[in-house]
Amino acid sequence: MKKILYATDCKNNSASGLKYAFQFSQVIKAELHILHVYDFPQLSRSIIQPREAVKKSMQLEQKDTVLKYCKTHLGDQFKEDAITIHVVEKVSVANSILSTAKTLSPDLVIIGMKDRQSNRGLFAGNIADKLLDKIERPLMMVPNSLEYKKLETVVYATDFENEDIFYIQKLIEIVSLFDAHLEIVHIQKTDETAPKEQMEAFKNTLLKQITYSKISFRNVVSTKIKSGLLSIVNNEKVDMLAMLERKQSLRLKNIFHKDLVKNMETTLAIPILAFSKSAKKAN
Repeated sequence: MKKILYATDCKNNSASGLKYAFQFSQVIKAELHILHVYDFPQLSRSIIQPREAVKKSMQLEQKDTVLKYCKTHLGDQFKEDAITIHVVEKVSVANSILSTAKTLSPDLVIIGMKDRQSNRGLFAGNIADKLLDKIERPLMMVPNSLEYKKLETVVYATDFENEDIFYIQKLIEIVSLFDAHLEIVHIQKTDETAPKEQMEAFKNTLLKQITYSKISFRNVVSTKIKSGLLSIVNNEKVDMLAMLERKQSLRLKNIFHKDLVKNMETTLAIPILAFSKSAKKAN
């Protein structure tokens, strides 16, 4: 992993996301690109400068704002040569993130989760949902209150799809940098034999294609996928939940429905790492 893109609104309540992204990038020795999307103000008729000159001046001001934001919240950890700042005049926040990601081709995109105490906020609404429809890179959603902690246990929710093999391999590229344990989990509604046999077949297929040893597999019985995943996260020391966005899957098709994302954002205190099926096109 060589490059990370982190999008921020430069608000105080999202500073923990900046700290997480910065420390994450430092541990894995990746470039950190920080994106800030801003509104271009209405120009008064009394302003005699050409519009392009005003826009250029605004860009410089916004870059300075981001730089000061980083210095303030990263404190002694701040290293100016460890970050690259990008500022974009907003048309659409989601589209700005998508276009920047397309240009930079990062290995990972990080955004903050919606702050439920904020009336607006950069990621208000269903920005994450919009990104998952189109983004061609792994998307990590970080709770605004989260303090950085080294990854020790990561859970990946599988539905035994062929695509899972590809994205677990991508996930291993991340967890191996932390020497973390990776647990592959399948949520099933009843204690039937078929899913157990599927897991065993999936396990055998995957292990033929990877060399990472710190990995385990298990099925969890739960009436609902969400409650099953939450039981694992809340009752075990899980540092990240990873899954594939599956709009066409019978079992997990609504795992990233915007209402569930909103609910997960207010429930989980750990990052969610989402792989979109569009991401495979970029590899």
